[in-house]
Amino acid sequence: MPEWHAACSGSGVWTLKRIRVMVVDDSLQFASAVAQFLACDGNFEVLASAHSGGEALVRTSTERPDLMFIDISMPGMNGFAVTSLIKEREAAPKIVMMTLEDSEEHRIGAMAAGADAFLPKDNFDHGLHAVIELLFGTSGMKKESRPPATLAPPLDA
Repeated sequence: MPEWHAACSGSGVWTLKRIRVMVVDDSLQFASAVAQFLACDGNFEVLASAHSGGEALVRTSTERPDLMFIDISMPGMNGFAVTSLIKEREAAPKIVMMTLEDSEEHRIGAMAAGADAFLPKDNFDHGLHAVIELLFGTSGMKKESRPPATLAPPLDA
């Protein structure tokens, strides 16, 4: 199970495994903003984004992320279907479903599809660390001293 762990490098310095993340969203602008936001935090290795359900299924097999942020509303195969198919796989990554429309129906649908968490897009920058703590238990991990990054609201998500 891919999770944070301490490893001793040859120099005797302890290092932490970064969480490999993939963003799945048909909005190129939102996916890019999330990738940049995560890249500002040294705890994540941001993989290439996927912009459709089919692309997400292929990339998940080849890139093997630890964590995926999947948009619910995408043309063709929606996020619920993508999540269900990925969660059927052996060693499936943790999945956080996202949407602009925060409703009980979407939250229930996300959990029914097998998502590990739900995060409204408009609360991404504020809710991210709580979700990571929930999924990976990283409360004892290093905190950067620089100011936190912010995520601009999506224009076309």
